[in-house]
Amino acid sequence: MPGTGDDGGPAAGRVLTLLHRRGPLTRAAVTAELGLAASAVGTALSDLAALDLVRVGEPRRGSSGASTGRGRPSPVVEVNPDGPVAVAVQVSADRVTVGRVGLDRRISHVREHALTSADTDPATLIPALADAISDAAHGTERRCAGVCIAMPGFIREHDGFVRSTLHLGWNDVPLAQRLGGMVPISVPVAVGRAATLAVLAEFRYGAGRGAASMLALTCERVGIGGGFIDAGVPLTGGGHALEAGHIIVEPGGLRCPCGARGCLEMYADSRALLRAAGRRRHVREDAATGIFDDAAAGDHAAREAVRVTAGHLVTGLTSLVNTLAPERVVLMGFLADLYRAAEDLVRDGLTASSVVARAGRIEVTTGDLRHATLVGAAERAFAPLLRQPRTVLDATPS
Repeated sequence: MPGTGDDGGPAAGRVLTLLHRRGPLTRAAVTAELGLAASAVGTALSDLAALDLVRVGEPRRGSSGASTGRGRPSPVVEVNPDGPVAVAVQVSADRVTVGRVGLDRRISHVREHALTSADTDPATLIPALADAISDAAHGTERRCAGVCIAMPGFIREHDGFVRSTLHLGWNDVPLAQRLGGMVPISVPVAVGRAATLAVLAEFRYGAGRGAASMLALTCERVGIGGGFIDAGVPLTGGGHALEAGHIIVEPGGLRCPCGARGCLEMYADSRALLRAAGRRRHVREDAATGIFDDAAAGDHAAREAVRVTAGHLVTGLTSLVNTLAPERVVLMGFLADLYRAAEDLVRDGLTASSVVARAGRIEVTTGDLRHATLVGAAERAFAPLLRQPRTVLDATPS
């Protein structure tokens, strides 16, 4: 029957994707959700179980959607929590974070490696990434189904070519191609734009759930990235879309690494908060936390630094909200901390300055996911497996 044959075709992929994104469901619910024939779902589940991708459990008696319609309880099916993993890597200005992510989105083996300026040269960092990926893939008995590196900056995603990463100093680096020759595992190696991947994960599994459209800004201490998702589809613009950190909020202001003056990220990331508070020496996570703590305790200088930094965030958000009119705005990473420290200022400021925010009553909130970028990178790494489960696993060493 088409779509349910030995190739692990579309029916198997659709079933696996549904279980991956929604979690455990009854077999009857899977059938109803996908609009497939019960026989097609049965064949797909048998194929997926034989591949150790799904697990069939006991029926949920008395629960909604548990019946097959003929009085028999429907068994619960879910992705196999011991099934394949993806190796997800996040590269930021000052560190590399690596984790293994399962189809159930559980993250294990999270390792962080600090970066100095001497570590960021491609000739040094790419072999280090290859070693970290190899360690993560070989450190488990579970099969590795794919790898994705989430990079800041301008990324040509279809072939993993890094056009530019301003805070690492990279230009025109064929990252996926180089890593493909260094990583000693026969799996696809993808490269994605970190902000886009993080925003996609938050939309599907975090603070964006249920929203028709979502604008999100994220900050890993240095720099600001952004993403916009409408009806489930990310705005990508060839890998360059929504570079929110480079909206001009202070014309003629501080020079940004991009070459412009007055960019949002020069006024609303961790460096900006430290500068506003007169604490310029170290851009560390705990340094910003200290300012937030001092502000909460009533320290005038810290409160003023939070107010100024949050005000610049409002200026940037106003331009983005007026242009994109999202249903929901999600702030992630450092920006979530900034929002929590100045929630009323951001909410009231956005309402006062944005006619779209007033008219649309746009919701502003913080991200839910602890490792959104790793989850988003795993989504990209798992994409081939979710489309063609058997084809990918047949090509992947066990």
